[in-house]
Amino acid sequence: MAPESIRRIVSAARRRLLAAGLTRRLAGWIGVAAAVGAALAAVARQWVLEWADPVALGLVGVALLAAVVWSILRRPSIQRAAIAVDRRLGGFDQVTTALELAADPEPDPLARRQISQASAWAEARDARGVATLVPDRRVLVLSVVSVVALLALVFTPSPADVALAERRAAQAAIAEEADRIEELAEEVPEEVTDRLEALLEELGRAENIESALEALGEARQELTEALDPAALAKRTGLAGLEASFSQQPIGEGDSAAEQMRDLASRLQAGEQPALADAISQLEGRAADAAGVDPALSQALSEAAEALQRVASGQADPSEAAEALERAAEAVEEAHSAAADQEATARAAGELGEAQRRLAGQAQGQGQGQGQGQGQGQGQGQGQGQGQGQGQGQGQGQGQGQGQGQGQGQGQGQGQGGGGGGSQGAGGQQGAGPGSGTGSGGMGPGGTGDEDPAAGPDRSGVFDPVDEALGDREQVDLGGGDDPGEVEGTTDGRGGVQNLPLVPYTDRLAEYQERALRSLDSLVVPPSVRDVVRDYFTNLQP
Repeated sequence: MAPESIRRIVSAARRRLLAAGLTRRLAGWIGVAAAVGAALAAVARQWVLEWADPVALGLVGVALLAAVVWSILRRPSIQRAAIAVDRRLGGFDQVTTALELAADPEPDPLARRQISQASAWAEARDARGVATLVPDRRVLVLSVVSVVALLALVFTPSPADVALAERRAAQAAIAEEADRIEELAEEVPEEVTDRLEALLEELGRAENIESALEALGEARQELTEALDPAALAKRTGLAGLEASFSQQPIGEGDSAAEQMRDLASRLQAGEQPALADAISQLEGRAADAAGVDPALSQALSEAAEALQRVASGQADPSEAAEALERAAEAVEEAHSAAADQEATARAAGELGEAQRRLAGQAQGQGQGQGQGQGQGQGQGQGQGQGQGQGQGQGQGQGQGQGQGQGQGQGQGQGQGGGGGGSQGAGGQQGAGPGSGTGSGGMGPGGTGDEDPAAGPDRSGVFDPVDEALGDREQVDLGGGDDPGEVEGTTDGRGGVQNLPLVPYTDRLAEYQERALRSLDSLVVPPSVRDVVRDYFTNLQP
């Protein structure tokens, strides 16, 4: 067995060699990995590569781990350490020979003498001279430069980093809208659900907001095209039908269909209820639905005719009961179809809202806003539209004012009208070019009869049709710019008579049809549709 001094110097030399090899590998391998990572990070500053920075830093980590593992697996042997001691500390193979001789259990006297000399020599030596722990300076400098460059490129913001952040924000916004659409798909008819599920797949594949906006636009267009142009009119008619049956019931039940079935069951039971009111109710509602829902109108009309025959003794009550059942089913089908149409319109509106939110995400807050539809629209209290400011006079003794505002980058002028002492204001602001249009307040003009108990037929409205203004003729009082000269037009009646008013019941149906047609041609939030529908429902005489 080798003496303690020899074992000590060899063990110290072995550890020294291991540490020296580790530092050398760390400097070289990490330097190479950092240089490759820096090159990758530099490329990523020009082109958006989401994986570039993690991979660049990962290369350095892999190099560090590989250097440690490789150094441990390839650590120097005892024989190699002994050779290094002899060569680098000037032992002239003393330590190596002593280790070989000490392996003999019974060395001869010459061997013991050689071992003793090697032990004395090793006792006075220090293993620090076997290897230096500091790697080559050039390698170390290059490694440090590569690491610093990598860290600077990775952690210093760049245009690509901004683009990457925007991309991630866009993906988050798209995912958020997809979650909303997924919830919406649970509340709409099956055919709409299928289209929304296809849209969700398209949004999942969208790489940017532009692609998502295109997919949303196509889906919204398809849903809009699937809307019945008369859907809102049908819903309004159904609301009126239910209100009429509630005020003048023909049987027991909360809805028109329930009342029809109750009357049918009484007829089949042999009862003889008064049928005149039911016949009148069904005929009136059939007439109301004639221009909006022919199928419903026909079912109601057939039920009324069947009751009429029963009342005159020309038909069996069971026939009228069957007709009433068909009418009840027609009413329920109309309600179901109206609900489906409303759900489809709501889905289209939600997709429009999603488009606006994503467009705002792409453009940034405060940018690209203020572009109205057409010339811009504004809403105020009352009816009518105007640009700028205007004032009008009602008829008779009533007088009122209306205001409208539109703001853009230009100047807009216009006029609003109103009467009856009502005021309204509306406006729109936009940062884009063009002009906004605000709605001027308009109320019914005073008619000289403000008795609230007056019947609807006595309430008049100003309807500016061409014939109402009479024949217009040009008045030219001569040339020149002298004060007092007038050039203009007259309405042919001297301008001293009040403009004609017409009963509002004569124009209500036309105005209602126009409003419903406008709403059906646009995708608007359900709340706005409900406001318009309730407005005209309340105006019914």
